[in-house]
Amino acid sequence: MLAELTYIFFIVAVATIIIWKACNYLEEACHDLAICYGLPDSVKGSTVMAISSSFPELVTIVLATGIHGDFELGLATIIGSAVFNILVIPGTSVLFRPGSLHAGREVLYREAQFYLISVLIVMVTLSFSVIYQPSTVDPYNGTLTGSLMILPLLFYVLYIYIQYQEVRDHKPEEVEQQQSTALKSWSKLVISVLMVTIGVEMLIRMVIKLGGIFSTPSYFWGATILAAATSIPDLFVSVKAAQRKLSSASLTNAFGSNIFDLLVVLPVGVIIAGAVGFNYPRIIPMMMFLVFATVAFIIMARSKSELTNNNGKVLLLLYLGFIIWMGTEYIGIGGAITVS
Repeated sequence: MLAELTYIFFIVAVATIIIWKACNYLEEACHDLAICYGLPDSVKGSTVMAISSSFPELVTIVLATGIHGDFELGLATIIGSAVFNILVIPGTSVLFRPGSLHAGREVLYREAQFYLISVLIVMVTLSFSVIYQPSTVDPYNGTLTGSLMILPLLFYVLYIYIQYQEVRDHKPEEVEQQQSTALKSWSKLVISVLMVTIGVEMLIRMVIKLGGIFSTPSYFWGATILAAATSIPDLFVSVKAAQRKLSSASLTNAFGSNIFDLLVVLPVGVIIAGAVGFNYPRIIPMMMFLVFATVAFIIMARSKSELTNNNGKVLLLLYLGFIIWMGTEYIGIGGAITVS
C-alpha cells in the first residue's frame, strides 16, 4: 500500500507540474493576445487571465462527467478551487511582494460584489434542482439539467457585457504587433490546452485511485487535492502579477477565475452530461463556507482599500481551517456534511 501511495502522489506531483507549466504558456499566449487587442489590466485579469488559468477546472468537470461519470467530483473541485482562489491566492500574493496589495474600486465594487452574487446564483440554482427536480430515491438529492443552467450562463453574459463596457471606455496605448506574432501566440495556446488536458486526466485517475484505497467519497478529494492542484496556475499568475505591481490584475484574476468556474464551467459539465444528480447536504455547506470566505476577504480588503501582510496570513489560516474542516467531515466529527 505504501508503494502504491508513493506512486500515486508522484504522479499527482508530475501532473501538477505539467498543468502549471502548460498554464504558464497559456497565460503568456493570452497575455500577448490581450496586448494585441488592447485590453486594460483590470479586464485582462478578470477575463483573459482568469479563463486561461481556469482551464484546468473546465477540463476537470468535462473529463470527470463525460468520461469517468462522476459529476460530484467535478462539482466539489470547482467549489474547492473557488475557496483556494479567494483565500490562498490573495493571501500568497500579498506575502510575495513588498508592501500592501492595493484593492481598487474595480475590485471591491465590481469584481468582488459580482462574484458574491455569482455564488448566490449558483446556490439558488442548486436549490431549484432539489425543489423542482428532486430525486426519487432521496428527497435531499437534486438533479441538475441543462435548462437550470440557463440562469448562471445568462449571468455570465451580463458579466461579459460589463467587461465589454470597460474595454469600450478604455483607450489603449499604441501597440504594434506583427501578425506572425499573433499566430505564434495562438499556436502556443493550442499546445498548452492539450498539455493541460493530459495533466488533468492524470490527476483524476490518481484521485479515483485514492478514493478506492481509502474508501472515501469522490467529493472529498475533489475539494482538497484536485482543487489545489488545478488552482496552482491561478496562484502563479496572480503572484506574478503582484510582483509586477499589477495589483488589480492580481486580485481580479482570482475573482474572474471563480466567476468563470461557477457560471460557465459548472453549466458546461451539466450540459455535457445531460442531467446529473448530486447530494444537496454535501454541497451546500461547502458553498456556505465559500460565501463566508468571500465576505471575509471583502471586509479585509475594504479596510483602507488594501490587503496587508497580516490580512494575507489570516486568509491562509482560513484556508487551513477549511482543509481541517473537510478532514473532520470525512472522519465523521464535523457534522455538516453527509459522507455516506
